[in-house]
Amino acid sequence: MSTDFTEHEAGTGSQPDDRTGYPTHHVLGVITTRERATGAIRALTAGGFLDSEIHVVSGSDEAEAMHARTGRTGLADLAIRVAQKLGVADDEMEVKARYEQSLRDGHFLLLVSAPTDARKDRAAEILRQHGAHSINYMGRFTREELSPPDAPRA
Repeated sequence: MSTDFTEHEAGTGSQPDDRTGYPTHHVLGVITTRERATGAIRALTAGGFLDSEIHVVSGSDEAEAMHARTGRTGLADLAIRVAQKLGVADDEMEVKARYEQSLRDGHFLLLVSAPTDARKDRAAEILRQHGAHSINYMGRFTREELSPPDAPRA
């Protein structure tokens, strides 16, 4: 079981649906430093998460890629694009914008596969213990805020 940050940074962990980029059944959290991100990865794997269930996103290129897609397909994608052009923001798009800005600011976005409530709670707790903020669970049709935005923990 590897805890090498660069392996996760390179994208070997689980990735959201390639068609949409929407991280269904994942816990997401922002961590401000490489050291804390590495510690979180180690704690997640020690806590029972597989390497394939953890993905780390970082850098302005990833922020731009995130910005270019809505995370949805079909009519939902079209509706979001129309709303964006009209300047109408929704909660989901605001969260996405915060994650994009965090990546531009040099922070790390950790995505952890969590298909059950127990896994969701465990992933969120481990991320909190390693200083994550803006922790959200992305369900199929819902988003659950697990930690407030921009409120790093010690």
